[in-house]
Amino acid sequence: MRWFDPEDRSEAVITAQRHVKSSHGTSVPPVLPEVCVLFEMGRALDQLRQDYPCEVISEHLPCFLDNPPCLRLRDAPHVCFTKGGYGAPAAVDTLETVLALGVKKVIVAGLCGVFDPRAQVGDVLIPARIYSEEGTSRHYVENCEWAGADPALCAFLRQAMAKTLPIKALDTVTTDAVYRQTMNKEAAWRALGCAGVDMEAAALLQVCAVYGIPAAAMLLASDGHPLPETNTGWSWGSVNFAEVRKRYIDQIVQAGVQLGKEI
Repeated sequence: MRWFDPEDRSEAVITAQRHVKSSHGTSVPPVLPEVCVLFEMGRALDQLRQDYPCEVISEHLPCFLDNPPCLRLRDAPHVCFTKGGYGAPAAVDTLETVLALGVKKVIVAGLCGVFDPRAQVGDVLIPARIYSEEGTSRHYVENCEWAGADPALCAFLRQAMAKTLPIKALDTVTTDAVYRQTMNKEAAWRALGCAGVDMEAAALLQVCAVYGIPAAAMLLASDGHPLPETNTGWSWGSVNFAEVRKRYIDQIVQAGVQLGKEI
């Protein structure tokens, strides 16, 4: 049985548009700004609350799975910030919800592991395309081997994020299985041109493409994977990673605000 049947015209049992108005969602769903920064990482919303004058659009977004808060800056009403769930199914649940609430453009901001000598911990990877080894995309489209970023939004992010951080225009891969990233698997990913791996981005870009929503992803390299020519093992972070992550989040906020002003 095919996961996605292009001939299936039957109605979905539940949609995000209906769910946000249901008793399981909320009786009065919020209206969101057109630009959404979807954080696929921890600490970002806490930093936003601590360092910026914020307003709460919704303390609990009416997602089916998780119910993250959604914030905006008081002086930047055209962009909102929320946290996607971990893993492709939960992340796409949040994505479907914000689209149902009015979002028209999406920035995905997360972390990734790197397994290619071209990328180091602390680099920000902004891929033009992401190889899909997750299952969620396969329920939305038949041919989903690669998910592409919106070219204009990708170019915007590469320029906006380069102010304080090293930017790498390298393709990445999204996987469902943290503990099945074998040495042979990562060698195969390198052969495809990929340099980093996360667990959500391909699905998010693919679903946005299905709905005609411009989207692009940026991924801060948070952990280094062993390479065949080295004797080092897997390692998380770096000596100054906390400071790098803070600068990354600050730069994301500034990029989101700038994009919101252009809407």
